Amino acid sequence: MTSSDYSQIGDSLAYCRRIFAIGGVMPQQDTPKLFKLIVLYFFSVILMQVWDTCDIFHDFELLVVSATEWPVSLSATIVLVLIRTNKKLPAVIDRIQRDIKGAISFGNDEEKRRYQKYNNISVYFGKYVSLYGFVVAYMIYVRPLIGLLVHSGTDEDNNTQPYVLPFRAHMFLDYHYNAKIYTMLYIYQFPIAFAAVYHAAEVSLIVTSTLHVCGKLSVLACRIRMSLTQSSGHFQHRMKTIVIEHLELLEFSNSLNDCFHHILLIEYLNCSFRLGISMYVVIITLAKDTVAAINYIMYSIIVVSWLYLYSYIGEQLVHESLQVGEAFYDTDWTNITNSNRRSLAICLINGQKAEYLTAGKYYRFTLFGFSDIVKSSMAFLSVLRAMV
Repeated sequence: MTSSDYSQIGDSLAYCRRIFAIGGVMPQQDTPKLFKLIVLYFFSVILMQVWDTCDIFHDFELLVVSATEWPVSLSATIVLVLIRTNKKLPAVIDRIQRDIKGAISFGNDEEKRRYQKYNNISVYFGKYVSLYGFVVAYMIYVRPLIGLLVHSGTDEDNNTQPYVLPFRAHMFLDYHYNAKIYTMLYIYQFPIAFAAVYHAAEVSLIVTSTLHVCGKLSVLACRIRMSLTQSSGHFQHRMKTIVIEHLELLEFSNSLNDCFHHILLIEYLNCSFRLGISMYVVIITLAKDTVAAINYIMYSIIVVSWLYLYSYIGEQLVHESLQVGEAFYDTDWTNITNSNRRSLAICLINGQKAEYLTAGKYYRFTLFGFSDIVKSSMAFLSVLRAMV
């Protein structure tokens, strides 16, 4: 029986494509001028943020707060450039889209169910993580307006309260008591928050691509168990088809690593650093500014979620790649000839090699590694608290 109903297979790349389309980030998009304009804007903002960090170098608490902002913009901008200039990524995206639209041949409903499990995770993740990233980023953006509304209701002369921009940055104009200049600069900083949305789309792209490979490996393992040795006839043909599919998946997995290992290295270093910093900001703002503390708690949850997601999909990739070897082992080899058993043994040995999602091709994302990252971040938090 062949299951070819793709009505329940969702387009897992839809949301990240829509977000990247806003800035012409996808390599397939023919909008280089728009992309250059966005990158130029982000780099100009980052320069002003770093300048402000130098200005407040004497104030440790403000320095820590600043360290939660510009590293996000910097890493997001670098990642956007890496995605746009990646020559292998268009082929990877095109292949995923072809598979989603019907290139995968499901032999039965069980194979379809296995792939659909990973597909559903990708679709719902892409949908809700983009929304969550947008809400958190612009909650931080509107926080100064909330502060102005609160002070306007409590102070008789609210002109004594200096205006505060949503993101720290060195400004050449004095805006603290000038409403017109402040409004102009406030609008100027509006696109900065979208860096967090771009970051969510980038995470969604990596998660979707990796889970797509996991789904296809799971389908292949199911196919090996259920059809490879079900009859002695046409064994060589079935074995050849399965081996070719397995080699293509291994090649595709290596292509994913080549596309994303630089991005994942940035994520690994940046998220580990930001987790400790953001938790420290929560501690120092909890008694001063409840709204800010809530924002940074949500910010910390996002950072932990990114690290866990990378570890989860890395663990799933290892598990599903090893399941292919287990599937060869579980076949009923008593029904085949001795020469075919030798072929099966070779496939079993090759199936014992696990595939990994790596950062810089040296750190492997697994759930065990996630606990080590969190421990390192908490140790960094303890160092920050000891310095004050």
